[in-house]
Amino acid sequence: MLVKLILFGLICTTWIFIILMGRWMPWASAVVILFVIMFGYMMMVTAAMVHHKRKQRKKPVEMDMTYLPKISVLVPAHNEEFVIEGTVQTLMALDYPDYEVLVIDDRSTDNTPQKLQKLVKEYGDRLRYHVRSVGSMPGKSAVLNEALGMTDGEVIAVFDADAYVEPDYLRRIVPFLAEDCVGGVQGRKVIANYTHNWLTRCQNYEYSMDSYFQCGRDTIRGAVEFRGNGQLVKRQALEDVGGWNELSLTDDLDLSTRFHLRGWDIRFAHKVLVWEEGIVRLPALLRQRRRWAEGSLTRYLEFAPRVFTRENVSLRTRADLIAYVIEFLFPIWMLSDYLYLSWHFLTGEVHKLHMLSSLFVLPVLAIFFYTMLLIAIIRFNRPAILHAIWGAMMTSFYLIIVWVPVAYWVTAKMLLQKERSMNWGKTDHGIAADG
Repeated sequence: MLVKLILFGLICTTWIFIILMGRWMPWASAVVILFVIMFGYMMMVTAAMVHHKRKQRKKPVEMDMTYLPKISVLVPAHNEEFVIEGTVQTLMALDYPDYEVLVIDDRSTDNTPQKLQKLVKEYGDRLRYHVRSVGSMPGKSAVLNEALGMTDGEVIAVFDADAYVEPDYLRRIVPFLAEDCVGGVQGRKVIANYTHNWLTRCQNYEYSMDSYFQCGRDTIRGAVEFRGNGQLVKRQALEDVGGWNELSLTDDLDLSTRFHLRGWDIRFAHKVLVWEEGIVRLPALLRQRRRWAEGSLTRYLEFAPRVFTRENVSLRTRADLIAYVIEFLFPIWMLSDYLYLSWHFLTGEVHKLHMLSSLFVLPVLAIFFYTMLLIAIIRFNRPAILHAIWGAMMTSFYLIIVWVPVAYWVTAKMLLQKERSMNWGKTDHGIAADG
């Protein structure tokens, strides 16, 4: 109920702001002001990244390669018969002195149990798997909380059942945790089957843009977020925040915010890669993005009061929260502004400059995000320039047809539903599973 009230309040505040802007400053658009705020924030982060890169070239920061804590690797699996074998083989080949692997079978109804039994025979005591009992709390967070008590690693590594990493993954990413204030680190996610179709290519480029912004956040020690697959967290930090939230649709995003609320830093290791399978069909992708959007917006609204009242929350973290809530509400804000303008246009009361300034936002916004995409694609994928230009154009279209409808749908759903839905919208892995 609190989340619903806060969301309703934000939408009402949006309308009030738009109406007041129309009366006090009839030549300006509220959307323009909102865009300027977003643009300024992004430019600040970009400038910080450029400065950090120059600083690193002059005086590189040396990582503490002697920090080698025991790691417990957890792999939640529910009906993952098509991918679990390859993932386990990858993790068993990790070059790290002290780690354990535990696969948690979350009541699978396919051949996942048989696959795991075969793998245990192959690897012996080096690999363990646990089958959850019928009636257990559903969801990845519940799986991870249950598995936590079965391990003793100082650091917990979480991988999805479709993950693939190089043997040196842990050796390269663990040093980011050496500082006492750092509670977790996230590797850069890459789509393994990005050549399958246009949808998987767009997902890979979307991940590139997300990595670009994550790098910016990491540069300013802002609110870096976990991405679920390929994340490492210190057990001390995890226990400090009370483990994973079993009522969250997005365990990684929820955990990220709670880490920041308790004063723990999260780092982003952009040179350490974890590959995962992209979704090859649009309906399945929309289901996944619906869950991501709903979980993301819910945790922002739930934690907003604490973010702005806790003394140990940095100004950078608060700025991140504001920026990303604004980003999510931008489609709603823009639609509200156009509805307001349309009404006054029909009644003959709208100021021409107001109309022009609002319409001007669309091409400027398109150019802005296209430029960010292009920079990210070039930085992380290194394609030929013509391929990068076309990829950025294709991904821009993809983001419009995926994220804009999802934003409207999730907002309406959260306002109208009587109680929170716990429909996890699990992603099916394996090409055979998708088609």
